[in-house]
Amino acid sequence: MKVTKEQAAANKEAILTAASRLYREKGIDGIGIGELSRSVGLTHGGFYGQFPGGKEQLASEAVSRTFESNIQEWQSAKSISELIQGYLTQAHLDNWMEGCPIPALGADVARTGGAVSSAFTKGIKDLIETLMALVKGETHDEKYRESLRILSSIAGAMLIARALDSPQLSEQFLQSVISGWPAAPEKKSGL
Repeated sequence: MKVTKEQAAANKEAILTAASRLYREKGIDGIGIGELSRSVGLTHGGFYGQFPGGKEQLASEAVSRTFESNIQEWQSAKSISELIQGYLTQAHLDNWMEGCPIPALGADVARTGGAVSSAFTKGIKDLIETLMALVKGETHDEKYRESLRILSSIAGAMLIARALDSPQLSEQFLQSVISGWPAAPEKKSGL
């Protein structure tokens, strides 16, 4: 039975949505094509019809999709403090499948490389641009450096907090970054 273009697009969307969530939960190598295809009701053949480049194509597109949703959330922040406080929450700490791809996928992407790393790099650059719209600075370079510092701090704190088996220490890592920003320069976003 031939699949319509609309159904093929819906199938691809379903696979990307599932991969975006499952890769953050289980890692890029933590779920196989068969399991992923079955999770959305497709066969191996159906998967390769959507992703002729195989798992690398899927992983790079899923990583891009994951960043897109985070960028939309970040663009809605009115200030750096709001963004940081919204990022460094218990809900984000507990929700790997919906959270930021940096702490969830960074190590996997470093091992995978190729197109997946390119998609991750583009996502990071897009997040930096989003941050630059919120930070104060006299020059582009000042805003860029501040954005790198913020991104490194919040993603690093989340990564460490998730790795710990001490809820108290996890919370201390998150709070150490939150408490470090009230004095940081910020401006209202026009977004």
